[in-house]
Amino acid sequence: MTEKNWDMYQYILESKPAVRNIVEHQDEIFKEALDYCADGMIEQIYVVGSGTSYHGALACKKLLEDVLKVKVFASYPMQFKDNELILNPHTLVIGISQAGRSSSTIAALDKARSLGLKTIVVTGEAGKPVSDHADVTILLAIGMEYAGPKTKGYIGTMATIMLLGMKLAVRLGRISEEEKMRLTEQMVKTCDNIPEIAEQASQWYLRNKEDLLPCRRMILVGYESCISAMMEGTLKILEAVRYSVVGYEQEEFMHGVYHSIHEDTTMVYLACPGQYFERCLRMRDYFARERHNPNYVITSEASQAEDPHNFVYPFVNDPYFATMEYIVPLQVLARKLSLDLGIDCNVASDPDFHKKMGSYTY
Repeated sequence: MTEKNWDMYQYILESKPAVRNIVEHQDEIFKEALDYCADGMIEQIYVVGSGTSYHGALACKKLLEDVLKVKVFASYPMQFKDNELILNPHTLVIGISQAGRSSSTIAALDKARSLGLKTIVVTGEAGKPVSDHADVTILLAIGMEYAGPKTKGYIGTMATIMLLGMKLAVRLGRISEEEKMRLTEQMVKTCDNIPEIAEQASQWYLRNKEDLLPCRRMILVGYESCISAMMEGTLKILEAVRYSVVGYEQEEFMHGVYHSIHEDTTMVYLACPGQYFERCLRMRDYFARERHNPNYVITSEASQAEDPHNFVYPFVNDPYFATMEYIVPLQVLARKLSLDLGIDCNVASDPDFHKKMGSYTY
């Protein structure tokens, strides 16, 4: 695609080859960062970013902790800059900015460097301002993504940071090369399904299109390995359709939010396998029975396929990589809804917004 004919849906489909490209070229992509961290003096890690970048950081947290055996924090840049007290000098700070211009991520990296901490930035293009504020730059090897709502950038960011963590864990003797290869194969297996998930999600949307188009208030609910997907899906739909969309971790939803559910509230549940699955279905049944609102479940549970409102697919369901597959139906929903609502979500509602707010560095 050129800059003149891009589309968000095509970028969703490009996520599969993007991940494969990162894996194929991993040695050259990560060489500088691995050499930089080779002394092993890393006792905790902060991964900082805003919006989609923050959601990617959150999705990487568990894998990084498990393979590197250190505490990992996912943080908003300004939270890190203004409120985090860093007492451990052996801290690595990884900043994420796909556009490479985020003023808040730059501010967070500047704080880290002022404290003498190790800094790495993950970004989409060489030569962007953010690279001047970190010791090492890792480029997202995913190609360009011109559309405003990032899709393959989200998947590519997760693949990049997770693979960095796995390779560093091997370098430091925390995991074996065989374990790293097993995890990488699981990640690739998960992402290889993305085009098929997108196609089936398109059919799911068409089945429910007439019920979804009148929606002007949507709530997403997720838990465990799908929390990042829930948060990112909320942002993607909100960016694309530009009406009220909010997301909640399932147990947090129980604390007050349920009072606001009425007939005009569309609910979408990310129901991955786990200890809260049955509770999720119980919630769906309650609202359908008591509030008479539209309810949609995204799951791998075949027993839910009888209800045409549900999206059922045999997801891989690896806890480390589930976000990479559960996000896809929500990305597709965002694009299809925006098209039928007459909204060009590929173009920002105000192209000069970041300049007016000072939230980008040029």
